[in-house]
Amino acid sequence: MVGLPGISAGGADAEAAFVELTGAKKAERAALGDAVLDGHYIEVKQANSSTLNQVRAVKYITLVAYYVPDSEWFVVPANEIVRQCSLKMRGQHTENPFESATLNLRRLSNYVVDDEMELRERVLAAIAEAAKYADLAELMANVLKQSKALADQSAEEVREALERHGLV
Repeated sequence: MVGLPGISAGGADAEAAFVELTGAKKAERAALGDAVLDGHYIEVKQANSSTLNQVRAVKYITLVAYYVPDSEWFVVPANEIVRQCSLKMRGQHTENPFESATLNLRRLSNYVVDDEMELRERVLAAIAEAAKYADLAELMANVLKQSKALADQSAEEVREALERHGLV
């Protein structure tokens, strides 16, 4: 596979390269994803090692990763991200692996894109694949909702305890 000129030279951005190769648009809010392709949010990561950090299964969106050392693109459907995260006992800097996890690109070798000119096609296929599992998307939305509710409840309880102790 031929990488974009300069992308492996450490300065070029995988998000910009993804947009250029696929015709996607940069997402208006990073919390939703990094790019939007045909109305679908996409998470785009650039990796200098085989570890992908802060993968968020709760978003239930396609993950695209550019692995700099081998100039390789990976396209992973949301359902596979959920499956990989379900195998973990805890997340990255969190108890819940669906909120944030590390994934190893070696375990995602089935998702390598052989020709970067097929990147757009592969992303659209991954979106279609994940759409087959609407119940997983709903479960991830529920996990996120529960996680936010727990965070709100915990913050409120801690603030009340701090006030009781005169610490705020």
